Amino acid sequence: MDGEEGNKGQGCSGLYICHEGYAGAITGARNRAWQQALRNWLIVRGQGVNPPLIFAYDRSRSREQKVPRLFKNTFYGWWVVVGCALIVFGVAGGQFSFGVFLKPMTEEFGWSRGTLSLAFAITYVLSGLLRPMAGYLADRYSAKWSALAGVAIMGWMLLMLPLVDNLLQLYLVFGVMSIGVTLGTGPILIKIVAQWFLSRRGLTLGLVGGAGSFGAMFLVPATSAFLVLFTWQQAYLFLGLLLLVMILPIGAWLIRNRPGDMGLEPYGEQPIPSSQAGDEEPGSTAPAFRDSTFGEAIRTPMFQRLTFGYFV
Repeated sequence: MDGEEGNKGQGCSGLYICHEGYAGAITGARNRAWQQALRNWLIVRGQGVNPPLIFAYDRSRSREQKVPRLFKNTFYGWWVVVGCALIVFGVAGGQFSFGVFLKPMTEEFGWSRGTLSLAFAITYVLSGLLRPMAGYLADRYSAKWSALAGVAIMGWMLLMLPLVDNLLQLYLVFGVMSIGVTLGTGPILIKIVAQWFLSRRGLTLGLVGGAGSFGAMFLVPATSAFLVLFTWQQAYLFLGLLLLVMILPIGAWLIRNRPGDMGLEPYGEQPIPSSQAGDEEPGSTAPAFRDSTFGEAIRTPMFQRLTFGYFV
């Protein structure tokens, strides 16, 4: 391996070796075999092996995951969109299904429709209030696992609903469920998809957002069918198991936080000529446009209009 090609500054990954001013790299080293191989290589180059070698492992590149063979013919970001859309499908569809439980639950417990509707309202209100927390978690921790935690929370709360026998328990379960709704929809999944796509963001975000409506269109009738054929308890079990057994593992399998986790670039990132790149190397890549910081975003008229529209 040529010494110049092994220079870390040119984007090599794996283990870096510094020896008398030389910087080299070997990718994929996992045991002591590479140490002897490097010493042998230095001997061949006539540099000797007496001076100590200094090893520095590039952990950021070591975390890269290979693209599964099944998905190699398609840009992997589209499969991330599928995973995110599936989460929104299940979480939003389950949330919109609450209305079909009004009649059977009021008949069984003798609660008024207004009392039971308050439990549903708690979920919607708390979910809206908790959206900033979801955005913080997506920035501070893993966006993928935050979203999957939301799926797990909502799934378990749906399984708990058949066990309630008083209003306090009902309100508590729906209150905790609002955390799952917040994490499983909205800003976290938007962040994931936006990091994979620099161009076609509108299309991909529209696909993920539209999955919620499709979930309501499919899961509300499916839940109604369960109520006709079985009981409302079994209908809640159906929704909970759908989230935990199908959507949660598929989402964990498909979703990745960012393209760099798999050694990829965002969709739409194009090479720019060296004359326009400034200090960048020729043939290097740069985003088609730069994302705004939070401070810059809140000062733009578009952000203010969107915020006002969602608030109203």
